[in-house]
Amino acid sequence: MRSGSSNSKTISFDRNDFRAAKCEKCGTKIYPASLLDAHAMRHEQRDRWFNDELRKLQHTFSHMRDLA
Repeated sequence: MRSGSSNSKTISFDRNDFRAAKCEKCGTKIYPASLLDAHAMRHEQRDRWFNDELRKLQHTFSHMRDLA
């Protein structure tokens, strides 16, 4: 699969050009553009998961520091 320049919102494949949406967070081109909302939702879910895990670690380290 070939894609156009990094600035373009067009995906080229087998001599066809498809209008795509570009994710502002990671730069991925998504076709059809209607899938961009689901893609953005996955970014948000991953960010929430990461923040939850970070909060758990901070809590654990805080207790370890108190015990030391």
